Amino acid sequence: MFYLHSPFRLNITLRSKTMNAKFNPVTKLVEVQKGEPTTTTLQIALGLGLTHKSVIQLVRTYLPDIQEFGRVRFESCNSAFEMANSGFDVRNSNQGRHTRYAILNEQQAYFLMTLMRNSPRVIDFKKALVKSFFEARVLLQTDYFALIQQREALNAKLECEKEIASSCGKGLATWKKQRDCLTTAIANVDRQIQPCLFDGETI
Repeated sequence: MFYLHSPFRLNITLRSKTMNAKFNPVTKLVEVQKGEPTTTTLQIALGLGLTHKSVIQLVRTYLPDIQEFGRVRFESCNSAFEMANSGFDVRNSNQGRHTRYAILNEQQAYFLMTLMRNSPRVIDFKKALVKSFFEARVLLQTDYFALIQQREALNAKLECEKEIASSCGKGLATWKKQRDCLTTAIANVDRQIQPCLFDGETI
């Protein structure tokens, strides 16, 4: 990856041996937060096969320009992996470094990508990013997204109740009742999701 007029250009030129490699799709490249499709510098770095440090440095260098498209939010996490040009090395999350990353909206992400010189991998990633944002906006206009969120919430509650029952070692009857109710609720949501998947399709 190369940056236009970036002070990190030489460093990243030397470390970008995989930029001509084929882009490997990233799971959940775009997520929706408070009704807005977003991606993160973590996802961008992973998708491009770069270290996160190089991507976040680019964001900080051009932050005033990027923030013309909205304020950039920064959050921190205890990294469970280290970015590497050849992929990523999974490590124990308790041993991960404290990583500060940026959350970018659609316009911010697109502008960031304009600062990168095209290569086969960058082009593939740009296409995937455009498609992901488009799909996210389409889903926001349908009942499908609301149903997906509802299903995720129910599933999270089911897992939480399961962990509580397992750690306590008691209340088995109560757990089974809650499990059955939540499983039924999830099944009902799944049935509602299926028609949404085929709305507008022609045979």
